[in-house]
Amino acid sequence: MPDDELPRFLTPRQCADELQIHRETLYLWLKDGDIPGARKIHNEWRIPSWALDEIGRPAHLETA
Repeated sequence: MPDDELPRFLTPRQCADELQIHRETLYLWLKDGDIPGARKIHNEWRIPSWALDEIGRPAHLETA
């Protein structure tokens, strides 16, 4: 999904799909505080769409 079509905040599923990583990996990053701007609201994680740029491209996709 192009950046201009992303919602302001993403669910973990949306974020994992955009980053092309497993959701469990994303949850580990969230737990460790590795996702900038991510917040837990009423027991549900929300990730700002700008955080995708901060996280960067996962290493397993760099050579793809």
